[in-house]
Amino acid sequence: MNSPSINQNAPEPLAEIEKRVLWLSTAMIHHANRVRPNPSGLKVGGHQASCASMVSIMTSLWFGQLRSGDRVSVKPHAAPVLHGINYLLGELDESYLTTLREFGGLQSYPSRSKDPDPVDYSTGSVGIGATAPIWGAIARRYVDASLGGAGTGRQYSLVGDAELDEGAVWEAVLDHSVAELGEIVWIVDLNRQSLDRVVPNIAATRLERMFSGAGWQVITVKFGALLESLFTRPGGTALRERILDMPNPEYQRLLRCTADEVRLRLPGDAADADAITSLINDLDDPTVLEAIRNLGGHDLDALREAYAQIDDTRPTVIIAYTIKGRGLPTQGHPQNHSSLLTAEQYEILAAELGMDPSKPWERFEADGPSGRICAETAGRLARPKVEHLMPPAVPKDIGRTPSGTSTTQAALGRVLLDLSREAPDAAKRVVTLSPDVSSTTNLAGWLNKVGVWSPNERHNWFADDAETIMHWREKPTGQHMELGIAETNLVGLMGELGATWSRWGQPLFPIGVMYDPFIERALEPWSYGIYAGGQSIMVGTPSGVT
Repeated sequence: MNSPSINQNAPEPLAEIEKRVLWLSTAMIHHANRVRPNPSGLKVGGHQASCASMVSIMTSLWFGQLRSGDRVSVKPHAAPVLHGINYLLGELDESYLTTLREFGGLQSYPSRSKDPDPVDYSTGSVGIGATAPIWGAIARRYVDASLGGAGTGRQYSLVGDAELDEGAVWEAVLDHSVAELGEIVWIVDLNRQSLDRVVPNIAATRLERMFSGAGWQVITVKFGALLESLFTRPGGTALRERILDMPNPEYQRLLRCTADEVRLRLPGDAADADAITSLINDLDDPTVLEAIRNLGGHDLDALREAYAQIDDTRPTVIIAYTIKGRGLPTQGHPQNHSSLLTAEQYEILAAELGMDPSKPWERFEADGPSGRICAETAGRLARPKVEHLMPPAVPKDIGRTPSGTSTTQAALGRVLLDLSREAPDAAKRVVTLSPDVSSTTNLAGWLNKVGVWSPNERHNWFADDAETIMHWREKPTGQHMELGIAETNLVGLMGELGATWSRWGQPLFPIGVMYDPFIERALEPWSYGIYAGGQSIMVGTPSGVT
């Protein structure tokens, strides 16, 4: 079935940019699967519906909200949206648009190390990309406090609601230091679908409570301007409650209905059904179809208002109600996750969006309203070139000859202290990390010398206690970071500390220490940090260096 074009009544020219981003992301995937020669005949893949649900969010973010110091982690399946935006901003050459999921071309998921256009965070392995901006915020704060030059900026994470099923997400959200990181902003694409189905239960209220309980500001963007205006009419309150209370699959089914079917199904069978019937019977068919799709995550003004409410004193999550596949013929279909538009559907979409399928990669005219917005945005988001500093020399031999029998973890503690004396420039760039095992991994001496990292300086109430051997002095320049007992958090932070050389030109030496039985648990997220450019060292105790 055909679908209304997205945001036909949205303010110009941002709505034109929004439609062009939808087109480019859809066309990239279409070209990879239906145009590019494919001798094997195997499906190349891509996620047109997952891209479509993010188009309004990402358009409003890039073309109205972001500043040059901000960084964004984009959910994996929305990579073509990111490439489409970068193309409109002049950050990606047209030749790459035909190379999605091709060897050496645009990657399946955003990649800092392999994509040719700007990517702030590599994503792909579920949950790791979502939490990376948390650790990126800590890394930026540490570099700025200790070495300078990291500037300021928010750290955005664009997350699909199904990704919140990953336990590592909540390990990160609940970490004690995160509640003080006001530059963190998550935007949850609440499209109520996972890979194979419509999620049966309404999760928004539960998610709001979970984030709020962790100290986050919660902003929910439920409805667009059209529905909000209908809610003010007689029967509007009943309509609002009906939409909010109906099960997810019932709502999704309405998206696949004709206007007459919506009129029949939407009122339901509650006591106030007649009031809803009277309200929607006063609407013409196009308005009925647009109203049922008019969710806040696709309303540019509603999103702009949500951004204006962000409280920079604590982390923020914006829960945006969206439709998977919004603006595509496949919107709302329970199996649209990996579905591809047919050639006929692609032609129809082109006509709706005013595009020429034979010339899919057209940019805006430079002197037109949309072209000027693209140019202004490109200038606003331009970052200065990063000058990479060479890391200081590390001595090959500190001159200490071990005597007697000792443990490897004790040797590690001594080496760190020796390094601070023999090579202070190198030691200044060492950051150690542990999951609540600092004392048992023999880091007490090092910790006493360099202090513990904290977003803000905290008073040490045990400083005058003669029996306290390990002194917990917390400050923004402390060189030891201790997280809770969550190995995924530890290696996620290691990866971001190890990537500061590429972000701000300041190399660090992150050294993570954990009990060796838990290293296997951390290997996958650690390897992903390495893939994204994070250089670090992992030490397993008590049995030795891995």
